[in-house]
Amino acid sequence: MQVMHGTCCISIAGIYSAKSGLFAPNRVPSMQRRQHLRVRLRLPARLRWSAPLGQRTDRCETINVSRGGLLLACNEAHGTGHPLWVTFPFDPDDSGAQPETLARVVRCAESPGQIQVQVPLPGRAPSRLPAPWIVAMHFEGPAHSQSRRNGGVEATRSQNGAGSKIALPIRVRPEHIPWYEEAMTIEVSPDKLKFVTNREYTFGQRLLVSFVSGSELPWAGDGEWTTKVTGIEMEAGSNLLCVTVRKKSS
Repeated sequence: MQVMHGTCCISIAGIYSAKSGLFAPNRVPSMQRRQHLRVRLRLPARLRWSAPLGQRTDRCETINVSRGGLLLACNEAHGTGHPLWVTFPFDPDDSGAQPETLARVVRCAESPGQIQVQVPLPGRAPSRLPAPWIVAMHFEGPAHSQSRRNGGVEATRSQNGAGSKIALPIRVRPEHIPWYEEAMTIEVSPDKLKFVTNREYTFGQRLLVSFVSGSELPWAGDGEWTTKVTGIEMEAGSNLLCVTVRKKSS
């Protein structure tokens, strides 16, 4: 597949390239072949996801960008249907929190080999190496549309669940246990939130929740909040759990 530097706008089904052969059109379900204006654009992106031993990240580069999703050159394979949190564009020199958008993998295939991405190397300057995987993903909601303020949330409202679709890094731990789990929210409201986890929790269990990014707190106050588990769901297509907790009234 030939990658063009710079940008050009073309109309093509979904975020897949008919010429590339990476994702043959007749192998892509009709729900994934919606028409979007697509741009060939090479920009850094970061993927974050929940793993059994904590949060993991993958530094990628975009190949194609559309309103509904991204086509990425990645260093790791990502299973179809798996939820990810995408920072796009990603600034590796910015040490602060950067906006993340919830997305879901719709296709993953081996790279033809000629696409390279910048890979960070410990103690050395980053190097450009071949990306072994090409990953297509759809945003789970309007990308980068949410606005947040201390003590309030303004975003796309969820019809069911905890509230607004917002991806925020959090720390979760049971009472009387000092070690926390790093997780990501998928919905937040003034008194509830829903997060994705690899750990097992029980209905009614009390959990202490804190937000990693102190400047973008959706709940008023500081530190940890005492919450109670009010909902547990299986994440479709994976072994992850979606846990809803309600903030304890002051």
